[in-house]
Amino acid sequence: MNKTLLITHVDLDGVSPIILLNLTGIKFEYKNVEITDLDETLHTLIDSEDIKKYEQIYITDLTVPEWAYEYFKDNNINVKVFDHHEVHLYGNNYPFATVKVNLGNHQTCGTELFFEYLKEIYPHINTKKVKQYVDYVTELDTWHFTSDIPKELDSLKNTYGTKDFIKSITRRLKSKKETFEFTPFEKKFTKLKKAEIQRYMEAKEEKMLLYEINGKKCGVLFAERNKSELGNYISVNHPELDLVLMLDASSRISYRTNRDDVNVSEFATIYGGGGHQKASGSKFDDEDRNKIILEYFKGAKRLEKEEEN
Repeated sequence: MNKTLLITHVDLDGVSPIILLNLTGIKFEYKNVEITDLDETLHTLIDSEDIKKYEQIYITDLTVPEWAYEYFKDNNINVKVFDHHEVHLYGNNYPFATVKVNLGNHQTCGTELFFEYLKEIYPHINTKKVKQYVDYVTELDTWHFTSDIPKELDSLKNTYGTKDFIKSITRRLKSKKETFEFTPFEKKFTKLKKAEIQRYMEAKEEKMLLYEINGKKCGVLFAERNKSELGNYISVNHPELDLVLMLDASSRISYRTNRDDVNVSEFATIYGGGGHQKASGSKFDDEDRNKIILEYFKGAKRLEKEEEN
């Protein structure tokens, strides 16, 4: 068994630490975990005692629950945590956690914090090209852009799928080229994708609903993809809104704002979520979906699934 385990999120900021560890040359295993599934993942590792098989465990871009921190401390588990979510600042009470919202004069992300740690141990990964890639990931996750490349990277990840994206970017960062570049095909593809996303956002904007929720003027949309771009697009086009809510019944609710006087993390906390001041989320679980079905289809009764023989 590999002696190192990485537990990380599923978005670009979660996938990129896998790429960084690939560059170090060490052997490791990894698990991509949704925020709402982290508790179960950690409980499974602990209950099975598999967690004790690893000499080193990294957790990136995920908010570790306090009960897990106490377990790590009491059982001398060699774990290091790197995260940037404001609701996770309590993690800094433990010496093995690095939780920072800002790094220097800019907002940071899990990938950048992990890179700052790794480059001290594996100096060969600290190249211009790798730093360039890390900066792109940081720009996407904090939504502060100097170019369209971060959005295009995210689009490629969603198109390639996680495993193929990891292989492609790892190979590119290991190549002899000094700078990070897209292939001619990728350049053409991302241009077409950009036009498609623009049409998608305009269509969603037309169907936006307005509600007052907890004293906030909210634009509410049903959205399945491109939520960060959509939320930013609506916020810019509708400065009269306090925040934008995007509901995806298959996964979660996303909250966005462009206003400095609104903290969507505080708003999301009311509904069991959290995140950043301008970008947060909360879960949309089976109980929530069941309530919607029962409310819409009056008289519906929930049935249990039949077990397969």
